[in-house]
Amino acid sequence: MGDKEKKTAKLTPLRPGDERGSNTRERSSLLYPTRKREPGNVFWIPSDLESPKQEFTELITQNLKSEGFDEISSRIVGVLFIEPEEMSLEEISIETGYSLSAVSTAMKNLSQFHIIKRFKKPGSKKAFFFLDKNLAAIGAQALRMKYDNVILPSKKILPDIIKKYERDGSDKTTSEMEIVARYYRQILKLESIVKKFLDEMENIDTDEE
Repeated sequence: MGDKEKKTAKLTPLRPGDERGSNTRERSSLLYPTRKREPGNVFWIPSDLESPKQEFTELITQNLKSEGFDEISSRIVGVLFIEPEEMSLEEISIETGYSLSAVSTAMKNLSQFHIIKRFKKPGSKKAFFFLDKNLAAIGAQALRMKYDNVILPSKKILPDIIKKYERDGSDKTTSEMEIVARYYRQILKLESIVKKFLDEMENIDTDEE
């Protein structure tokens, strides 16, 4: 019995214009989605949201994310902002899609801004939460955190650092001291500006047209 002929695959070399050597073929929409954000937009809100409530919630969420808040905190504030009444932790968990433990941790972090009120109803062990709808107050509290945690501590610490440079007195440290002294002067100016701004924001009458 004769040997069987072995079949070998013929390899055709690529030629100029061969489609196999290009990336111009149509790609699967599942692996390569075509929806892109428009250049220049800070954030993107889907246009297929079911209701204006969802669209507004998404707007607040994206605004806060642009300010540096994380995803879960931004979404919690978005949900609470549109809600006229207080919400329980369980309700917030359902609306945001996050677990109770994740929502609870985020609420503790948000409490430092003093814009979310926590209280209990008579006869119930559940904690309820209500968001202050005063936009000026929300902005003021966020800026207040930076004022208290960055500006004031820097104002207190920098003079001692400058004194240490002055005691050293070497040519090398003199240029460094000038940088630190300039930063200190900037902090003092910033403190004055931010303090005036905070005073104005906290005195805004939200009912005034």
